[in-house]
Amino acid sequence: MTIGSIDYASSYFKYKTPTPIRGEPTHKSIKRLKLELQANASSVETDLGGGNYGYLGLVLTDAEYAAIPNTQPFVAPNYPPPLVIPATATQIQALELKEEHEEAKRLYLECKNVEKALLRHAQDALEERYSGPLIDEYTNLLTGDVPSILEYLDYNYGRVRSEEVTQKESEVMSMNWQPSDPIVLLTRPIEQLQKLATKAGVPYTDSQILEKGLTIIRATRDFEYALTQWEDKPDADKVWSNFKTHFHEAQLQLKKIRGPTMQQAGYHHANILAQEISSQIQQQMEERDT
Repeated sequence: MTIGSIDYASSYFKYKTPTPIRGEPTHKSIKRLKLELQANASSVETDLGGGNYGYLGLVLTDAEYAAIPNTQPFVAPNYPPPLVIPATATQIQALELKEEHEEAKRLYLECKNVEKALLRHAQDALEERYSGPLIDEYTNLLTGDVPSILEYLDYNYGRVRSEEVTQKESEVMSMNWQPSDPIVLLTRPIEQLQKLATKAGVPYTDSQILEKGLTIIRATRDFEYALTQWEDKPDADKVWSNFKTHFHEAQLQLKKIRGPTMQQAGYHHANILAQEISSQIQQQMEERDT
């Protein structure tokens, strides 16, 4: 199978077909489209950009890609110039030059065809009246690269209204997070809420974000000791990154006490645990007063 005959959408992409965007695009639908494009691009392996994220560099801006750990600058290859073999080259050297030229051409075509598949995914998601300004009159396909198209959509249709932030906040604060759930299921929605609020021009303060996380933690009624330890920290240490680490470690400690299933302790066990926590708190207070 040659490079040009590969159907990347059906062979590699996680999302074979896009989620249709009915009517005018919104911040939410544009975000969904970008996530689909990111997943699809990452599904095709390449050594470009460090080799860990496939062709994700075709979807993200240079700044977005550089912010990902363990990456190198993603530089899409250019089509190689015509092969020139010096008259003085040996047969082996000529063969090596030819193989290098073929590999450079293969890599270019692979990258270009993955990009085309991503652009088709985006075009199929949009109604023609909204993709029209981006369509080439000769090919009837989207022109430009993926990041510029996403930037165009975001600029023209991606405005976030304050009521969307209010609705998202209500969803986040009403979620039923349990101690057995990964801590990321608590922290990620709050981080997404902050991004949404920032985009709407009404960002939360660091203290507000922390308080939202603490409110959800308190609602479980399982982290009294960890909450006490948190309150005892200096104000300078009460930052979001430390919040995630602190309560993740508290969750691991709770798992040691309850076991891997994280089932609620029985009444007798719960009393013993409460006494132990109370004793530890009292000891901390005594040490602080001395």
